[in-house]
Amino acid sequence: MTTTDLLRLLDSRPSEAGWRELCGLLERLDERRLAAVTSRVLCWPGGQRPMPDHWWAQWVAGDIRPYHALAGTRRLGRLDNVETGTVPVPAEVDFADELVNELLDELLHDTGYFASRGGTDADGAGGIDGAHGGRDGYFYNGASAVGAPPGLRWLALAAAAEWHHNGGDIVRWDTTRDAPLQWYLGGGEYHDEAYDLHVSPDGRTVVTAVEGRWHAWSARTGEPLWEIGPAPEKDVCLSRDDLVRFAFSGDGQRLAVGTGSSDLVAVLDAATGRMLLRVPEVRDAFGPVALDWRGRLLAHAGPAGRVVLRDVATGAVLATAETGLTSVGALAVAPDGSGLFAVGGAVGGSPEGAGLATAARPAARLFALREEAGELTVNPGGFLRPTGFTEGLDADSPTAAVTTRAIWTAAGPFAFIGADFGSVLFNGRGQTLWADPASALAAFTPDGRALVVVQEEIDAWFLDGLALPDDAAPPPALDCPGEVLLTGLPATLVGDGDSGGGDSGGDSDASGELPCSHWSVTVAAISDDARALAFCAKLDRGSADRPHVLCRWPDADAPAAVSLLPAVEGAAYLADVLFAPGGDVVARALLGDEPCLVLTDVTTGRTRWHHPLPPAAPHGRDRLRLAFSADGSRLALTSHTLGRVVVLDSGTGETICVVTEPARYAEHWRRLRVDMAALDATGERVAFGARDGLSRVTVRDVATGKTLLRAEPARLRQTTGLAFAPDGTRLAVAGSTDDGHAALWTLPLTGDGEVPPVMPRIAVRDLSMHDQPDGTLVWSAGADGPRAYFPGSHGWGAVWDAATGAILAHMPFGRADGGVALAPDGRALVTVTQYGARRWPL
Repeated sequence: MTTTDLLRLLDSRPSEAGWRELCGLLERLDERRLAAVTSRVLCWPGGQRPMPDHWWAQWVAGDIRPYHALAGTRRLGRLDNVETGTVPVPAEVDFADELVNELLDELLHDTGYFASRGGTDADGAGGIDGAHGGRDGYFYNGASAVGAPPGLRWLALAAAAEWHHNGGDIVRWDTTRDAPLQWYLGGGEYHDEAYDLHVSPDGRTVVTAVEGRWHAWSARTGEPLWEIGPAPEKDVCLSRDDLVRFAFSGDGQRLAVGTGSSDLVAVLDAATGRMLLRVPEVRDAFGPVALDWRGRLLAHAGPAGRVVLRDVATGAVLATAETGLTSVGALAVAPDGSGLFAVGGAVGGSPEGAGLATAARPAARLFALREEAGELTVNPGGFLRPTGFTEGLDADSPTAAVTTRAIWTAAGPFAFIGADFGSVLFNGRGQTLWADPASALAAFTPDGRALVVVQEEIDAWFLDGLALPDDAAPPPALDCPGEVLLTGLPATLVGDGDSGGGDSGGDSDASGELPCSHWSVTVAAISDDARALAFCAKLDRGSADRPHVLCRWPDADAPAAVSLLPAVEGAAYLADVLFAPGGDVVARALLGDEPCLVLTDVTTGRTRWHHPLPPAAPHGRDRLRLAFSADGSRLALTSHTLGRVVVLDSGTGETICVVTEPARYAEHWRRLRVDMAALDATGERVAFGARDGLSRVTVRDVATGKTLLRAEPARLRQTTGLAFAPDGTRLAVAGSTDDGHAALWTLPLTGDGEVPPVMPRIAVRDLSMHDQPDGTLVWSAGADGPRAYFPGSHGWGAVWDAATGAILAHMPFGRADGGVALAPDGRALVTVTQYGARRWPL
């Protein structure tokens, strides 16, 4: 081998043949020369550095060599292999060598090999005397959990349940050779599935929970070690209803258990199941959980993203910490007890996501722990926000709650999060080491050498081999449309600057900002030229309140002046908000015990008038919608479930008229609903959409209540927007067609009474808007046609210009996930999400 050969390979394009040749060269390097080229080797993607078969045979046998750390991954098999107890490439000679391997394992364990190396498991390959013998497993529906021992000579896997028939099988599968499965629990014995399989650090014990019962088995023989069940008077609780999380202490002597909904946290003796600590249920303690090396310090999750640290001996609370996470998915304590790692999802703090991102992104918080004079102090460190994963990865989803894992190794902490639309592995510096656009579940080996990822394929990813070079380039910046108006809100909006008791998901200790909301922003409005913005937000994670935020930009280059609109007693839920055409006042339609309509001065925040509304219909929360006349003199309020429209004088709040629509198809199973309303330029005519059997549009004279027009536009399924032409001769109707397209209908207003059906003009094809009549349609003076925001039901929406027939903007979220505000004059578009507000170019 020459240095030239090695450098040539390292500089070449990564390839399978090149890696095979490179492996042979790396094997012949001494440690000094290997260290010199390590950073160059790690520049090759981890997926293109698979561990060769002979390296793998050495690795699982405990013969771990320095160059093994340069391998990125190893394909262990597929779920098909698990079902049949086979492997793609055997690393050991034959299953008949079982006795030899067991004797070898016992010898290595007795000599302290595993304790000194932290390497392979102490129980060897699987036995054949399980209760189910050589029966195949059933993983047709996939896996629900995986547990990995040190050494990776086998894996514990739980199958997803057949809910109509059986629970999921829980088995041990040899990764090194063809061998019968070792059975821990057969699906025919219960009707549930396991979501957390944990293997003890010495590889001797496997624990999980199903149907509310905690099980521990001998990893090698499958014999039950202990079982703890709920009280006899309690009903069986499925794992998906009360997620149970486990964590061993580093020495394997103790086991922490935390439940998701029954608020139970306990510490057990791992060998016997004897209860050492049980936190009272009234203390708001739940999983995930973590223990230090000796099992003396317990960390568990608390409400609103908090973490609680307890003394295991006494149960006393030693400290609490605010993580800034929307929810905590996994915890890890440093082996020496000097740190805590909390992993989950967070919103806010990412300017590129302002007005675009709606899902909680993967995040983590590091804490330094220090004990002085018998007291434990917790000092928060950096808030980690990895990048480089798929945009749809929701780290606060139910799937993420099940799959999130964390570990603290000698190289520092690591975290894995798997969600419905993506998975990611990152380290304690917030660097993404591995990502996949698909969902996955995973488990770290107790020694922290590898992460086992299970999809249809089962792969091992080696953490040393995924380390990023020190000079690794940061990911490229995202190309996002428009300009960012807001990235967060002042912490002072929640009174003492403490949202839920601490950092609220962003680096508020550094920037003094809160996220724009901890929940989705669903209602928003802007004035002309986006000089003012109003929306509802959840600012305090520990409260269900959703205050109404007002942002003003008096000067174009000045930062936003942010305040809260006055709260209204008995009416806290914001159903709709709308600025008057002049932008000087904002109207809010509020629901609650005392529903009302309120008009507020934008500059002073003073309430100009308060108009009480009838109680909401008994069939559920009403849906209220607002519409100003173009001159701002009148305001229309639509009640969806009450089926009526109220027109008010916007100066005084006095009722001018109340319009109701008679049922046209009384035999229809749905009662009549009124969707949207619009006023003409002077407020003399009101138009509204109604539906029972068919959707229709009605125009009434405000002064007399006379019906001026009643039309059933062809193929109209539901109305999402109405607007009068500036000259009053036409009425534009935006909505969805029966076959799932977004469309516009233009109705002439030159005659009285019924008009023949008008055919739709298709605006956006295949945009599902089922039962989402919450769009916007504006037709400003001087415009050749209206502009419409079509709210999608399934992850996207669009803004469309009728004059040109062009789609002006694609919204990357559905109606329930973010706020979309189109200015009254149609010239400004702003989107608001938990991450901030963005103005789009139109």
